[in-house]
Amino acid sequence: MAVAACSGAQSHPVRPASVIGPSSEGIALGMRPPEGSSRSSSAPTAAPAQAQSASTNAIAPRRIFLIGCIVPQAREGFLKAALGLAVAACLIAAAAVPARADELLVGALRDQDGSAVAGASVTGLDANGAVLARDRSAADGTFALTAPSRPAAVLIVAPDADPVRIAVPAGGAPLGAIVRRHRAAALIPSAADIAALPAGLPNQLASVVPYRVTFPSLISDRWLSQGHGVTTVEGLPFYRRGDGGDTTSLLPAHATGSLDVRDPLQAPWYGDRGGGGVIDLRLFDRTDEARVTTTDGALTLGRGTGLFAAASSDGTGVRRLIAAQGSQALGPVNAHLVAVAGDRPGAHYAGAGLDLRAGTRTLDLGARLALTNDDASTAALRDDGTVTDFAFDASGRGPNAVAARLRARYEHGVLGDLDAEHRDAALVLGTSRGNVLRASGAVALAYGDASSYDVGTAQHAFAVLPSLALDAPLGPQWSFHAGAGASSLGTPGYGIARGSLAEAALAFADHRRFRADVLAYTEGDAAPVAVNRGFAAALGWELAPRVSLRAWSVRDADALFSVASYPGGPALPLDARERFDRDVVWLTWDAPARFDVLIRAGMLEGNARLPLGPRYALTIGSFVRTDAKRMLTIGLVAR
Repeated sequence: MAVAACSGAQSHPVRPASVIGPSSEGIALGMRPPEGSSRSSSAPTAAPAQAQSASTNAIAPRRIFLIGCIVPQAREGFLKAALGLAVAACLIAAAAVPARADELLVGALRDQDGSAVAGASVTGLDANGAVLARDRSAADGTFALTAPSRPAAVLIVAPDADPVRIAVPAGGAPLGAIVRRHRAAALIPSAADIAALPAGLPNQLASVVPYRVTFPSLISDRWLSQGHGVTTVEGLPFYRRGDGGDTTSLLPAHATGSLDVRDPLQAPWYGDRGGGGVIDLRLFDRTDEARVTTTDGALTLGRGTGLFAAASSDGTGVRRLIAAQGSQALGPVNAHLVAVAGDRPGAHYAGAGLDLRAGTRTLDLGARLALTNDDASTAALRDDGTVTDFAFDASGRGPNAVAARLRARYEHGVLGDLDAEHRDAALVLGTSRGNVLRASGAVALAYGDASSYDVGTAQHAFAVLPSLALDAPLGPQWSFHAGAGASSLGTPGYGIARGSLAEAALAFADHRRFRADVLAYTEGDAAPVAVNRGFAAALGWELAPRVSLRAWSVRDADALFSVASYPGGPALPLDARERFDRDVVWLTWDAPARFDVLIRAGMLEGNARLPLGPRYALTIGSFVRTDAKRMLTIGLVAR
């Protein structure tokens, strides 16, 4: 402090000016300590000198004064020089010793079905269990850990799965880990679940999805929208406006590899019949590359760009399908093309779709165009339908981003000598907000017009179709859901026929082995006037390691109160009531060999997959066809 204060280099509080300079014990500047004191010099005392002159006596005090200031300044310079030399020596030493590089450990997470595990916590540990690095797996299941030393082990914690600790082998090879999920935690069937079901027609696969009421030509969530939902294949919408036939009745058994399921509150994004739920049948997202049984067969060639073919035989005849897909980057735009063609007893169909994706620094952009044709004409009656579907999407990035969609669909159907046209267009805006209480909302500014089968009648209308869903945690294991929304029914002869849905649900999940949902709902429709009210419940329970129980039940009452004498005409009184109660119980034992037992529609079904090596398995199944005849299937699958 004495050196810094004397030089004036610091602004910190310093000693008073009377004591600035070398430390002293009360001696004023410019004065020597008395001889013999503790501050006296240790050098020998010189002999007395001759008497000094007056000038000499005047100069001496000045020298003493200058020495008092020069000595501290010299001491400060010496310290600065020493500090500089020390820093230089450290820098030279650091340059001479090479820095130790951090260790990089990369890897990928897959579940027991080979699907990527996203959102899992990955922690690198040393030999003593101390944390070295953390990461979270990406959408493709990959992760990367950067640590000062190579981890001795990795701890993986994924949702709805037991924690996994894996030893890290020596060397720099990537790490692969298998995370075994609890099947009971996922009420929506996975691709492996779809492959293991004994019956494989679209309506039979969709019947295990909670609350789906299905028939050979219809799939609807809780029989909403008067029993009509949206069913597509690889995003392609097939629909015959004359008789209401859609994609449900087209595909062969086990042509579907997986299901993409959307709930009715997302109807504003999809348009007509979206209030009955949306299911997309995926052909290429599948676990089995090849399948040959006594009732059906399927073959996939390639993954990103590939071909797919399937065929099956049932009580109505033979169904065949061929499909192709391809992807290509065109500068900043990614393009994906898919095409399908096939036939079933009494009909043949074909369609193609193009998806474009691009991004800016702040927006994700997309466009889709789909063209389909489904012809079920006979020699006596023409019955076909074509659909042109277009959508343009723009959305911001992040969990609270705003999304916009401009969609338009043109449907044309011919039934005999009469034809019908329908246009459904909307501008949709939506977003989600909140971290604890999550609110998701959308609103569609919709337009629709239709020409009916009665010559000379036409309708057009505008409507606002809102949708709002609230999800809130009630504790570590309980959550509450409430939602309400409007949708367009797509009733022939009406520009826009509206339906309104309100629902509330309570859910429990321990995030390990058990979950349960209870749901109450009510729906009111116009054109025709109808009301649908009911309760539903779903259960998922890991009874024991690798033993899963999934079940769901619907109890509802559907009442149709009036119909129109003709589209747009006066309502005629009608009181028709019908119940669509459904129960499904599904038990799975998942080991190297997999066994599935189902009870649906009061019938017992089952399937066994017995491994014959790392890639092949023997499959044996028993189910009841739509004509009430029991079938037994035996075959081989390649995974």
